[in-house]
Amino acid sequence: MKKKKIKLLIVEKSDIIRQGLSTLLTDKNNTPILVEQCNGENDIQHSIHQASPKILMANHSVFQENEKDIHLLIEKHDIISICLVYSFQHPDSLTNYDGLVFLNDSAKKIQTTINKLLKSKATSNNTSHNEHLTSREKEILKLLVNGNTTKQIATTLHISTHTVNAHRKNIMRKLDIKTVSGLTIYAVLNNIITLKEA
Repeated sequence: MKKKKIKLLIVEKSDIIRQGLSTLLTDKNNTPILVEQCNGENDIQHSIHQASPKILMANHSVFQENEKDIHLLIEKHDIISICLVYSFQHPDSLTNYDGLVFLNDSAKKIQTTINKLLKSKATSNNTSHNEHLTSREKEILKLLVNGNTTKQIATTLHISTHTVNAHRKNIMRKLDIKTVSGLTIYAVLNNIITLKEA
């Protein structure tokens, strides 16, 4: 019985980068990945719906330009986000992604990155609530229960207030906790903050 292939959507304006990545990822015998491509000029939301990928690979500017739509789709369809990095980006701006692929990465390294993310995703689906929170969500939860406003959190983490609100909603949805006091109790019980910090 053939193993079902995992769909990966590459959104990239550069034909060389997009097609080169596609070739690298599909040039292996029995590759577990089915690659689809989008040049980024079409409606990205439509491309994601059409491809229904498990993994979305795009550069930082594509994620930034379509931040709201992509974030909602990633959460709704449990998509793994991989940022293509081929120009300088401040390290803090790259923490919102599940994984990173650099321009000088070998085919083997890219494949390893993808395999680790898939394995990590499968493991996180079988663990407790605390493991469901990403490191960024834990960071935001910690700042939130310490009394920081959305604007203060955005400034501290160098992200937009929209991103903070999206993370906050996801935290509350994942934990099924709707109040800051409830989140504080959760954070203390799960060693995200100490009792002194609460």
